[in-house]
Amino acid sequence: MVSKLLPEEQVKNFNALSEISLKTNLKVIKTPTPGDNTFIYVLNPVAEEALHIAQNDTRVKQIINEQEGKAITIAAIQPTSVMESKDRKVSYSSTGPGQIIITSNWQYVNGNFYSNTANFTELDNKTGESRQHIWNVFVDLDKRTVSGISEEPERIMKETFQPNLIFTGMNMFMPDTVKVSAGSVITWANNSNLPHNVVGIYKKTAAGSQVAVDSRFIQPNESWSYNFNDAGVFEYICTIHSTDGMKGTILVSSAGR
Repeated sequence: MVSKLLPEEQVKNFNALSEISLKTNLKVIKTPTPGDNTFIYVLNPVAEEALHIAQNDTRVKQIINEQEGKAITIAAIQPTSVMESKDRKVSYSSTGPGQIIITSNWQYVNGNFYSNTANFTELDNKTGESRQHIWNVFVDLDKRTVSGISEEPERIMKETFQPNLIFTGMNMFMPDTVKVSAGSVITWANNSNLPHNVVGIYKKTAAGSQVAVDSRFIQPNESWSYNFNDAGVFEYICTIHSTDGMKGTILVSSAGR
């Protein structure tokens, strides 16, 4: 029996990885490029095997091909049991079907597809619309076939853009990509009914340094702010909903540019 719990419901029992003994061997398979905004990762070797099987399935190929131009996240989260030997070597064994989550995210501004990153002045007082579509792909590892695909209802979030404000809603950041000037204080407002967080690396290009940023949990109806004081790039995720492609990018230019 497959659980129909949405991530919003599952998060009620969420524990940070630092608080549990489960071990993973997370591996990034693909990162987004200017021509292909696809991010693929696997949690362990068994999950990677399930991913390879799924990628050869005609139905899965069709789903991915139909998402052209959108931000795609493919997460292989194969359930496994983890065994550690006396010499502390870790091995994995399957305890169920492989599971691949495919998430497609895209946004509109005043009804137009949001493809070119804008600044908050350009977005101010316009209507933003963020959409998300999720497919769960189940793999029979013994038969090496896709045993089933379930599709979740499309999620839609609509808000009016405000200066220096990023909405943190139903597993989506909006705007997901934005330009700001150095010295800008950006606020993430949680307008959903569950906690989210903002975690990533702020790469300061001029200084040549990197700063780890972690908002901790932003509770419903609360907000969190950060001062981007140098030119650079900040790529971030919500660690709770990373499998749903909940990520964003802030491009910080030199002050006055």
